[in-house]
Amino acid sequence: MNRAEALFAQAFARHQAGDLSEAERLYRQVLAMASDHPDSLHLLGLVRMQSGAPEEGVRLMRRAVAIKPEFALAHYNLGNALRRLGDGEAAVEAYRGAIHLRPNSPGALVNLGVTLRGLGRHEEALQAYERALSLQPNDPQAHYNRGVALQGIGRLEEAVDAYRRVLGLKADHADAWSNLAAALLALGRGPEALESCRRRLALEPRVAEAHIALAATWLELGRPGEAADASRRAVALAPDDSKAHAHLGGALRELGQSAEALAAYERAVQLNPDVADGWVNLAISLQEAGRGEEAKAAIDRALRINPASAAAWSVRGDLKTFTPDDAELDTLSDLLAAADTAGASPEERLDLEFTLGKAFIDIGDANRAFAHLNAGNRLKRGALQYDVDDDIREFTAIAQALDSARAARPGDGGDPSDRPLFIVGMPRSGTTLVEQILASHPKVHGAGELPNLERILNDYVGPSLPLIARAERLATLTTADFTAMGAAYVREIAALAPQAARITDKMPSNFRWAGLIGLMMPNARIIHCRRDPIDTCLSCYTRKFSRGQPFAYDLRDLGLYYRAYEGLMARWRTVLPADRFIEVQYEAVVDDLEGEARRLVAFCGLNWDEACLSFHQTRRPVRTASVNQVRKPLYRTSVARWKQYEAHLGPLLDALGGPPVT
Repeated sequence: MNRAEALFAQAFARHQAGDLSEAERLYRQVLAMASDHPDSLHLLGLVRMQSGAPEEGVRLMRRAVAIKPEFALAHYNLGNALRRLGDGEAAVEAYRGAIHLRPNSPGALVNLGVTLRGLGRHEEALQAYERALSLQPNDPQAHYNRGVALQGIGRLEEAVDAYRRVLGLKADHADAWSNLAAALLALGRGPEALESCRRRLALEPRVAEAHIALAATWLELGRPGEAADASRRAVALAPDDSKAHAHLGGALRELGQSAEALAAYERAVQLNPDVADGWVNLAISLQEAGRGEEAKAAIDRALRINPASAAAWSVRGDLKTFTPDDAELDTLSDLLAAADTAGASPEERLDLEFTLGKAFIDIGDANRAFAHLNAGNRLKRGALQYDVDDDIREFTAIAQALDSARAARPGDGGDPSDRPLFIVGMPRSGTTLVEQILASHPKVHGAGELPNLERILNDYVGPSLPLIARAERLATLTTADFTAMGAAYVREIAALAPQAARITDKMPSNFRWAGLIGLMMPNARIIHCRRDPIDTCLSCYTRKFSRGQPFAYDLRDLGLYYRAYEGLMARWRTVLPADRFIEVQYEAVVDDLEGEARRLVAFCGLNWDEACLSFHQTRRPVRTASVNQVRKPLYRTSVARWKQYEAHLGPLLDALGGPPVT
């Protein structure tokens, strides 16, 4: 053995022992004797990478593979160094070089997949992981990475299967539990997602991210109180974690604690001002608070950080009216055209499609608007496990169960409070407008869309029951149950505004429970908002809702759902007393604001107040898709709007029974 090889053996021994400084000194001595020694170049490069100097490591390893092109391990470690430097494309080339030389190298295949996924090339990443798994079928990390790639391209059911395979091999894989929860949540399988979050939390009770994941799941399940508790635990564990504050903001926003939510979002961007999503959340909160100029400034900040942020463009689109010569139309079109090569997620594509749909509606181009709206709705509908017939059957079961409950338990019962004021109807039917008119009255507190009624109901009948079984369970509740449920609801909303004579709950989907409300709180008032059916459904179809409303992403589903809703409301009309149930037509409010506003105020048992006519000037948080409309005086352009788009609405019109005869 010559002197250089002897020194190399010593260097390698010190390297294996973890003595990096001595190994480096010896490798350099070898290279002083033999500057083209590929093993020393490679391993010195590895030492420099391990010592925090990846740039020098890359230069040394490049020299090694240039001298010895068949050096597979050097190609592999060069890929690792390049990935650490953020040069993903070069890392992919290096990993492919290693795999070409050693095709049966699962480590290189997995790292290639991770790098491709980081570049947004999920399909290629998936191929790399599957090749790795063909070599090592029981490698939990390869299954995990495959699940992440599948999740990235929206193949959620397959991702769930991949994560379950990981957990079958390694039950304490915390990240797999977390990602499994996220995939299940996206599939609408909330209770399963919740259990996955709890399993991860049991493994990592002191990790803030585990509490953040639990908060996100609680929020999606309509339990913002629990989400806020989980977020506060995350903040306590990691006070400087911007994500923890952002999730706390989301929970507080759903609880109607708008000022506190805004403060949490502001804290999130203070802690990490270079994350676009933080500014997007802040912009939404500012928009809801009526601080439009500040919201625009926050979105501008988000787009400076990430000009391709689809979420930011979605909010920006809501904050403006596009014109035919608007340069941002081209920007949005370019972003959508590049979505595949840029590795955009399904959610990002959704945002871009709906934003472009809205933009072309603004400029009056129906054909291009519906090209984008149809694409966005197909994407969303395809990701949902939803059958409109389930909702139709549920409505029938609810009506029958509550008829049975009413017949079996006639007479007194329920909490006697007259403070609750429910505003119900289809989404986009004028519920926000009616709430804003009434919330302008000094004795009315507008609480927005509250999850309380649904949560209290689930507490009594079980949240994990199938829809029909849950509805049928209503027939088994006693008068004492209904009274306790009503008392719980009244107690919770009273805490929101202790001095208010009336407190609104504008959750539109509470129309399902109008008959239940009559049993829980016989003195509560219910306002049913109605609007032209086609205009209502069209308005739903043009929106990407923040959560829920699965019926809204297909024109036929929309029409069938609307007919079932109308049937259920016809039943409630015959059951509820006239002094506790009123209907208001959106078009009538547009035609005669004062007359309809006076009728609503009188129905609420309140004296008239002129402030109700200046509803658009009332500064209160509004957390619905109509946030911008209710900041303006009434306008007629939303009446009979559907006629401009009739050519695109065939499945809706068929499901509704055809367009009205004129």
